[in-house]
Amino acid sequence: MNVLQRLVAVVDRVSGFVGRVASWVILAMILVVCYNVAMRYVFNSPTAWSFDMNYMLGGSMMALGQALVHRDNGHVRIDVISNRFPERSRLILEIVFTVILFIPVFFMVSQVYWSDFIHAVQIGETMQQSAWYPLAWPFKLMLALGFSFFLIQGLANLVKYIARLAMGSRSPW
Repeated sequence: MNVLQRLVAVVDRVSGFVGRVASWVILAMILVVCYNVAMRYVFNSPTAWSFDMNYMLGGSMMALGQALVHRDNGHVRIDVISNRFPERSRLILEIVFTVILFIPVFFMVSQVYWSDFIHAVQIGETMQQSAWYPLAWPFKLMLALGFSFFLIQGLANLVKYIARLAMGSRSPW
């Protein structure tokens, strides 16, 4: 196995691991909601922090899980049109759109999220959705990491598309 294949395999494994970890966040969200419901309706003492906590957990789960979904081709596509093309044409389209749209857009989005995270740490930014005012940087870190993993998985997929186009059925992917 050559270096590029090993690197792509590592990226795929990391995406799988991060996606599985992100999927467990739903359990934390359920526990927070159940706790808040019990506090509100059983003890008549609602929490100030549950909305922010679910907001941050849900956003983190979505951001961290998108690399796994991309690895497994689970995002919504316009298959009605692309399925009519031969495989070679589909691969060319994947390569073109990955290079022209995906990489530039998600490179910029990742940069914005990393800058936002750094700024939040520097000024001690807090979330403003409720009276709890938690620190914003942990949530912004999860967004920056999630979009960075997504970009890296997109680059790994690009390598796979090029290899499949060049090698056909001999491709290791």
